[in-house]
Amino acid sequence: MSQTWSLGKRSPQSLAYRVVAKQAVRDQLHDAPAELQGYIAGVVAVLRVDPVAVSAAFETRYDDDVRTALFAGGRGFLNYWVIERRQAVILLNVTWVAWS
Repeated sequence: MSQTWSLGKRSPQSLAYRVVAKQAVRDQLHDAPAELQGYIAGVVAVLRVDPVAVSAAFETRYDDDVRTALFAGGRGFLNYWVIERRQAVILLNVTWVAWS
């Protein structure tokens, strides 16, 4: 089966947002418990697709230009910025409540 190429057409631009963690977040996650890393991975997966849409995956709060994703059960939260014109999300801070 042969492929037919159309001249003058480019591949569509990526629709995914780039997610970048500040050094403080990377430091916080370095030795973080697996549960926290799982929460962050889930939130990041959603943020890559559409960081400004309402999500059933987690609750979001807004304070000026900082958005906050709340983890299930009040276990913690992740603060982030969305820079739409650059299709980027900057992870600012993670707060985790360790229950015994």
